[in-house]
Amino acid sequence: MKFGKTFESHLTIEWRQQYMRYGDLKELIKQGVENAPSPLTSSDYEVQAYYRAFEETFLTECQSELTGVNNFFLEKLLEARRKHGHLKLNLLAYSREPGHTGSDSSLSQRTERSPKKLMTTRQLRYAYAEFYLSLVLIQNYQSLNETGFRKICKKYDKNLRSEAAGKWFVENILDAPFTDGRLLQRMTIEVEDLYTAHLANGDRSLAMEKLRVPPLGQTTPPSMVFRAGIALGMLIMLLVATAISYWKRAPLEDHTPGLMSLFRGPFTWVIFNFYMAANVAGWQQAGVNHVLIFEIDPRSHLQPATFLEIACTFGILWALAMLGFLYNDLIGVSDPFVFPLGLILIMVGLLVVPLPIMNWPARWWTIKLVGRVITAPLHYVGFADFWMGDQLNSLVSCIVDHYYTVRFYAVSWLRYDRVNSCFEPDVMVPITMCLPAWFRFAQCLRRFRDSGSKSVSYLINAGKYSTTFLMVLFSTLRRNTEGNRCPQMDRLNPDQKPTNPETLKSSPAGEYANTFSNPYTWLFLASCVVATVYCYLWDVIRDFGLFRIMRGERIFLRKQLVYPQAFYYFVIVENLVLRLLWAVEFSILYHNLMTPHNMRTICSILEITRRFIWNYVRLENEHLFNCGNFRATRDIHLAALNPRQERMLESMMDESDGVTNRRKSNERIRLKKEYF
Repeated sequence: MKFGKTFESHLTIEWRQQYMRYGDLKELIKQGVENAPSPLTSSDYEVQAYYRAFEETFLTECQSELTGVNNFFLEKLLEARRKHGHLKLNLLAYSREPGHTGSDSSLSQRTERSPKKLMTTRQLRYAYAEFYLSLVLIQNYQSLNETGFRKICKKYDKNLRSEAAGKWFVENILDAPFTDGRLLQRMTIEVEDLYTAHLANGDRSLAMEKLRVPPLGQTTPPSMVFRAGIALGMLIMLLVATAISYWKRAPLEDHTPGLMSLFRGPFTWVIFNFYMAANVAGWQQAGVNHVLIFEIDPRSHLQPATFLEIACTFGILWALAMLGFLYNDLIGVSDPFVFPLGLILIMVGLLVVPLPIMNWPARWWTIKLVGRVITAPLHYVGFADFWMGDQLNSLVSCIVDHYYTVRFYAVSWLRYDRVNSCFEPDVMVPITMCLPAWFRFAQCLRRFRDSGSKSVSYLINAGKYSTTFLMVLFSTLRRNTEGNRCPQMDRLNPDQKPTNPETLKSSPAGEYANTFSNPYTWLFLASCVVATVYCYLWDVIRDFGLFRIMRGERIFLRKQLVYPQAFYYFVIVENLVLRLLWAVEFSILYHNLMTPHNMRTICSILEITRRFIWNYVRLENEHLFNCGNFRATRDIHLAALNPRQERMLESMMDESDGVTNRRKSNERIRLKKEYF
């Protein structure tokens, strides 16, 4: 991987504007070489004058970048020192260390004057883990910038056959404040020692397990890849066996719609997990820092192989349940519907049971994230919250299938005459279909409330999700007014059709002789058109950040791109085609070319495929421009200090920190306050 790509993938996105502009300096060198006068047509004086002027321009730019890097580093260093002192005082107070305000005498004095609670063990562990991560990010900032300056100086000397940049690097970078990591290293060691002594009962290996952050670009362990490969091979064999069995032993016709509803939901989750594995692999390959964007703990994030293993495990369970359903009579099970029930229970158990398997921290993060989506209006909305809300909007069919499953086993199982009648829509179906859109609608309103600028874009985004309410409303009214003659089509909810509907050209059975004479049909189609245009424009302009350039080589795109240029044009077309799928579905079901349950299965898979591709460009846009203003580290809420602790903290901050600015001499000079 070229350094420019490595630089982009490893930087802390929140600080993107504070790094040295490696790409711009590289482009400046390229322009300098291309614009250089030819020795054949210019005099030696003109050539030398050009190179001297360009050298001065380049080194001036480098010096400007160095000043910015130094200032930002010193600012972060001072912030880290103060936070370290604050944390240390809270830790020593928690540990009741003599001479600090945690001792019995000082505690009694403080309680009399201004009672304040001490931080708990859990709070301190969390605070120290986040603070340690912030130190690692600062060290990464040091390393990337130093390497970037070294690489760009070498590139300059190589392309312009000069030694000026290398000399400038030795004189300025090696002695720059941001390259002196002694204070940072000392703070890191002290944090490790304090955590070991006070929060890990002296067990250093346990402390390091909680604090250590995996190296950037860490490769997937071979054992994980091996397990994922074995699971994938087993899944492929079982899927082939399932397809052959379904072809040879097709279920009863009356059981087919129920079979689809019971198995389609879990199958959609399997496909979704495969897509997530591909998304994470693609983000890592392209250098999109999804770990930071989603605010995931770098110590416990999932690798693509882990997603693949989870998807294969669920896929194996799904295939075994399907085979059990098809061969229930041969294995001595009288009721085939016990197999989808067992499948659902096992999958839910693997998700929520806190066993040390399948990465419990990541599963718990997912559970909490879904909980935050459901309770959207009650708290601040982060990027991961509305990203999950968007995923749920593409899983509407899956959610409705799970509602049918719950209703079937809770109400109808063991008490039904016909399976099909157990999967007819009721009043809860349109409500269930509106829930994901409501979650995003509420999130947008909360974002508008929390935004200081009260940006109208949040209200416009909320309006986009409100179109779903209209589509569901008109679809439901259309079904109810046409009775059994409703067209076998509904992009949002194909299961709102009767199980054995007549074709649209048959004799009327509802209030209207023809579906096009029903005014709700036209309202439904109009709402679909409005929603398609609305959502598509928001996708390509806001979510993808495209159509920034309207002429030239990158027409309809933007200046900064991570993926190949052709991929963005594919996304522009693909997103429009798949958003118009409702029109194709309407036509197919109007002419009775496919059964509703088969059409719904195809549409469900195509919708999550659209979301799978959407994820690539949406995360890339966030990576480049930090549209959501996410943070590199979470805020640490520390217990307030009393006046005595404040004086102790100021004393700690006034102590000599060893940070100096190296010049040509070896004498170390303490930085003055203006550097901070």
